[in-house]
Amino acid sequence: MQFSAAVTTVTRKAIPKKIFDTVTLGTPGLMTFMRTAKAWNSGTSYAPVIQYQDTTNGGNTGIANQLDSDRQNTRVSMDFEVKMAYKPVVVADIEVTLNKGDEQIVQLLEAEFDTQAKSLLNVMANNLYQGTGVGNSWDSLANAAADSTVYSTYGSLSRSTYSSINGYYLAATGAITLAKLATGFDAVTVGMDEPTVMLTTKTLWSSYEALLTPTLRASFQTFAAPNYDQYGMLMDSKSNAFGTQGFRAITYRGVPVVKDEQVLSGKFIFANQTAFGMQGVSITGQDYETLNFKKLSNAVPTGVPGNVPSSKGFNFRVMKAPVDQLSQVGYLLFAGNFCSENPRLLGTLNAAS
Repeated sequence: MQFSAAVTTVTRKAIPKKIFDTVTLGTPGLMTFMRTAKAWNSGTSYAPVIQYQDTTNGGNTGIANQLDSDRQNTRVSMDFEVKMAYKPVVVADIEVTLNKGDEQIVQLLEAEFDTQAKSLLNVMANNLYQGTGVGNSWDSLANAAADSTVYSTYGSLSRSTYSSINGYYLAATGAITLAKLATGFDAVTVGMDEPTVMLTTKTLWSSYEALLTPTLRASFQTFAAPNYDQYGMLMDSKSNAFGTQGFRAITYRGVPVVKDEQVLSGKFIFANQTAFGMQGVSITGQDYETLNFKKLSNAVPTGVPGNVPSSKGFNFRVMKAPVDQLSQVGYLLFAGNFCSENPRLLGTLNAAS
């Protein structure tokens, strides 16, 4: 409807006091590892010690037999370098000055901060699923949940020499089947340690959903709908079957299968949160702050970075004025790395959709 100047000159537009995110992709996998990040407080690298082989000395003995006193080395150190990722926060002095009073809709600096913080989380999702560990690239699930055929080294160690740090990797899975899921799940299960979450694409999630549909049987019992937390993760993974036609949430052997828009096409990842996570560095100094997102916002979809607080390793270098620019510049950055001390508990299927 076209209004005349008689109205438009005396009536403002109705502008909500929030910015609605129509760009950022959901990444429940990243937020899962972020919220359980551990502190990397000091040290030029993160160097967990692993046992890579069993001893061959000792054993059964008889009466007064001579005992073996051979000492054998079974341990070696991995080594992960600290990595950083950043986004600038820039506002012009004149813009900040004018962005005040009754004419302000959203505070400019806060809007720029939140926008760049979410953008930085997109960079971190890329690091989580595609990082190679080479140069400035972060280590990732891609090189942790793989074997020597894809990444010949991991944590500075040769996977050919130290075969126990190979993850499970099936290069040509083809169409996903229950049998292939079972093989992968069993391959990354050791003792009581098994996957805690499985991450995949929307397409493969739907393919797995289709495998489950023929196994449903009619039931007229009342059951509660599944609940999700603010990270987009299933809260109750031990409940019975969900859904009538189609599922909102699915599991495999009681472990959540999560669709993450940042997972690369064709990937189905078995992850164990006790064996893989982020080591976060909180940078200290008078110009640095360790912080979270400034606020939660219902303008950001659930399960999308920016809807939930961030984690250890999220730093902000405070706003400063450049000598040759009428502005204020700050930097948001993540510091640390994604590390696995036990890659054999991780795995990847490369499936056709």
